[in-house]
Amino acid sequence: MRNWFRGPSFGFRVSGPDLRLFMGLPRLALALFLGCLTSYGDEALSKATIIVYNSSFPGSRSLAEYYASKRAIPKDQVVGLDCPNIEDIERDDYDRTIVEPLRKTFSKNQWWTLSTGGDGQQNVDFNRIRFVALIRGVPLKIRFKAVYEGNRPDPTSRVGLSNEKAVDSELATFGFFRRQISGPFNNPYYRSFKSASETDPRLMFVARLDGPDVADVRQMIDDSITAERTGLWGWTYVDARGVRDQAHKLADDWLFHIVDKSFQAGRPAILDRHDALFPAGYPMTDAILYFGWYSDKPAGMFLDKNVRFRPGAIAVHIHSLSGATLRKPESNWVGPLIRHGAAATLGNVYEPFLELTPALDVFHDRLLTGMTFAESAYASLPCVSWMTTIVGDPLYRPFPSRAESEQSANPWETLRALFRKDRHDQAALVRDLTELGSHFPTALEVLGLVQAREHDETTALTTLETAKKAYGREPDKFRCVLDQAEILQSLGRTDRLAELIHKALDTFKATEQQEILKSYLQ
Repeated sequence: MRNWFRGPSFGFRVSGPDLRLFMGLPRLALALFLGCLTSYGDEALSKATIIVYNSSFPGSRSLAEYYASKRAIPKDQVVGLDCPNIEDIERDDYDRTIVEPLRKTFSKNQWWTLSTGGDGQQNVDFNRIRFVALIRGVPLKIRFKAVYEGNRPDPTSRVGLSNEKAVDSELATFGFFRRQISGPFNNPYYRSFKSASETDPRLMFVARLDGPDVADVRQMIDDSITAERTGLWGWTYVDARGVRDQAHKLADDWLFHIVDKSFQAGRPAILDRHDALFPAGYPMTDAILYFGWYSDKPAGMFLDKNVRFRPGAIAVHIHSLSGATLRKPESNWVGPLIRHGAAATLGNVYEPFLELTPALDVFHDRLLTGMTFAESAYASLPCVSWMTTIVGDPLYRPFPSRAESEQSANPWETLRALFRKDRHDQAALVRDLTELGSHFPTALEVLGLVQAREHDETTALTTLETAKKAYGREPDKFRCVLDQAEILQSLGRTDRLAELIHKALDTFKATEQQEILKSYLQ
């Protein structure tokens, strides 16, 4: 991505607001965090959704019907289009085979109400359909077109001449009846907490169910629905770069905010600030969310085909061309993340520029409030009619609001409840996490990370040692050692760090584990 570069490595510690600040949030802000949920119920969501498939692409229709059956979307809201069977299409083909047929279908089925202004411009006065699910086979991106009637490129803007687009993002604006194709279009939903039903009726929330093959897409659908029902529980893994240059550190800031918000919400996070990605052999267990940047292709632990996210996980890696193709499991990022088990992700089909990519901290925040995947994604986008492809079930709510009677006995749920209950009392949080840790060692590891964030490193090291001994699985034990190593490295305690590493080398014998440990001695 232009103007992006890799910064120096640091450690897992993150500076910034500590837990006391989070625990002292005003009640109004807490209520907003927990209560600003989409007003849609499942039935209303289904009635507000159409499914679009490519009638000439093998398997596209059957996938559309499968998704419709899973989400109870009416059959007359499943639309077949005869599109080219390629991912990148010409602008004229987009108009002729996608947007114009869809506008006619909306009018024919009376899904929207149109009026014509004095200038001849058509306006959408009412729109019953707010979500559009594109199915594998619908083209992914639109090529550059030099001359287009009604288009006025801005040669003074670094983005004003670009008119290659993601089909999803361009379709989001088809209710605006625009002829301007060059440059992005300001998103009226940016940073919104409203439901899709409450925003500009011209804006469509377009996402796609797409991936390397049909089996991947079916798995994305199934995992999303299962996670909604059973809950999505585990760790959030965040891979920052440690960038210091103010002109390039925006992405790192997003990721640091995600870590802060994760602890605030009782959904703990692991932060890596090393220059490289999480290395091969890193114990990324129970991963439900992953956010990272900036590599042109999977590296480190993502080269291991056995690495799997939890079912229903959402994973995003920012790169200029992260979503340039979705049909190759080894190319760019979207395909590989889906192949590793992610149910949803975001990608860029062409160069978007840093400030016009999804603001990942906003995306993460809206997910936690219970908004749908599509609403969360569009709330994070400063612009539409641009380069972002939104891949996943648009109706997926990974973190729906649940009544207390519906909450499970899952220890991750208990952990989250402790952060809510003890928000204003850090001593109580320490006590309750310790008690939970007697039968759920993850609570002890979380406590150690909280103590490190509170700059109580000595206590954190002891707590993490207790967590390591309590864990039964080797990968979890190994991660506790790495947590300790990061703390010692950040403190510059080289003698103690060397002692820790030499002891760990006698315990964790796998080649990749040995390489990770030895890196702390270099």
